Amino acid sequence: MLKLDHIEEMLEKALEEKDVKKIRSISKEFQFVDFAEAMEQFESKKVLKIFRLLELEEAAEIFTYLDSEHQEYIIEAFTNTEIQEILDELYTDDIIDLIDEMPSEVVKKILKATTKDVRKELNNILKYKEHTAGAIMSINFTELKEDNTVEMAIKAIKRRHEDYDEIDDLYIIDEQNKLLGWIELKQLLINTPKTKLGKIMNSKIVNVNVEMDQEEVANYFKRYDINTLPVVNKNQQLVGIITVDDVIDVLVEESTEDIQNFAGIDADNVESDYFETSIFKMYKSRVIWLSILLLIGVITHAIMLLMFNLVPSLKVLPSGKEMIMMIPILIVLAGVSGNIANQSSLMMIRSLALNQVHKKEIKTILVKELVVGFLLGISLAFINVIRLLIIYAIESGGVINNSEWMVILFSTLGILVVVMLANLLGILLPLILKKVKKDPTIASSPLITSLVDILCVLVFIGFALIIV
Repeated sequence: MLKLDHIEEMLEKALEEKDVKKIRSISKEFQFVDFAEAMEQFESKKVLKIFRLLELEEAAEIFTYLDSEHQEYIIEAFTNTEIQEILDELYTDDIIDLIDEMPSEVVKKILKATTKDVRKELNNILKYKEHTAGAIMSINFTELKEDNTVEMAIKAIKRRHEDYDEIDDLYIIDEQNKLLGWIELKQLLINTPKTKLGKIMNSKIVNVNVEMDQEEVANYFKRYDINTLPVVNKNQQLVGIITVDDVIDVLVEESTEDIQNFAGIDADNVESDYFETSIFKMYKSRVIWLSILLLIGVITHAIMLLMFNLVPSLKVLPSGKEMIMMIPILIVLAGVSGNIANQSSLMMIRSLALNQVHKKEIKTILVKELVVGFLLGISLAFINVIRLLIIYAIESGGVINNSEWMVILFSTLGILVVVMLANLLGILLPLILKKVKKDPTIASSPLITSLVDILCVLVFIGFALIIV
C-alpha cells in the first residue's frame, strides 16, 4: 500500500507540473498493475488525462488492469481511432474480458473500432457458454506442423512472436488441425535446425474440451502442474489455449463465489469487485436469505410461546409482560443480525484480501453500507410486522391487545436499528484490524456473532424498558 501511495503522490506532482516525461517515466518504473491501481485513486477526468499522456504500449498494458468503471469512461471519451490503437495492442482474451464488463452501448463502440479479423476472432470465443474453457481461452497461440523443422519453427516464432499470448509451450497439429503433441521452446534450442518437430514432440499431452467448466479446468492446472493447457473441440482440433494467469482469475472468481454462497449471498447479483457492485445489487443479493431466516424464526418464536404458556407464573405477571414477550423476538433477531454482520464482514475481508480497498474509499464504503443496512432493515422490519401480526392473531383468537401492538412497534424499530448497526459492525471490524496491522480474518464468524448478540440484547433491553 505504501508503494501505491508513493506512485499516487508522484503522479499528482507530475500532473501539477504538467511533466509528461515524468508521467511516462513513472509508468515504466513501476509494475503496470500498481500504476493502474494508483491511477484509480484520482477522479475520472484525471485518470483520462494521465492515460492520454502515456505511450501506446504502456497505455494498453495499464488499461487491462483498470477497473471497468474507468475503462468505460476512457472508451466513451476516446475516438474510434484511439480505441482501435489500444485494442490492437491487446490479446483477444483481454478484449473478451473487457466486453464482458461493459454495457451494450460501449460494447458496440468497441466492436465498431475493431477490424474485421478481430471481430471474427471475438465471435469465435463469444459463441461459447460463459464459465467454460472456450469462454476463457486465448486464440493467440503458436501452432506448428509435425513436418516443420526446428529452423522453420524458430523463424515462425521470430516473425509472429508479438501475436502470441505465450511461446514457452508450442503445439503440433496435422493438416486437419488435430492436436498431435507439444514441445517446449528450449527444445528448439538444443536440437539441430533440420530436426523435424514430429520426432521431438511429446505426444503425451493433457488437453480439455471447449465445453468443460472453468472450475474443472483450474483443477487440471493443479493436478498436472502445467502453465498452459490446449483446448480442443469435439473433433480433437486445436482451437485455443488457456494460460495460468487466466486460471488464477478463475480461482479467485470461484473462491469468491463460494465464500459469498457460504454467507448466504446470491453470487449472481454480486460482482467480484466490491466497488463494482451497486447498492441495489448488494441489497438484492442478501435480502432473500435474510428474509427466509426471519420467517424460519417463526418456529423458534412458536416454541418460546409454548414454553411460556407451560409456565403458569408467567401468565399472571403484574408487570413486565411486554419484556417477556420481547424475548422470542430477541432470540430470532440475534440469529438474523449475526448473519447480516457475517455477510458484510466476509465481503470486506475478501475485498481486503484482493487489495480492492484504498484508504480514500473508506467513506464511500461506510455510506454504501449504511444505505444497504437501511434497506435490509426496512425489509426485515416489514416482514417482522407481518409475522408478529399473524402469531399474535392466532394466539389471541384474532384480537391484538395494546401490549402486543407496543411489542410489534418497538421490536420493529429494534430490528431496523440492530440490522444497520450489525451491518456496519461487520464492515468496520475488518477495516479496523487492517488499520492496526492485524489479520482481518480475526473478525470471523464466532467473534462477529458474539458482538452482535451483545448489541441485540442492549438494543432490545432499551426498547423493552421504554415499553415497561
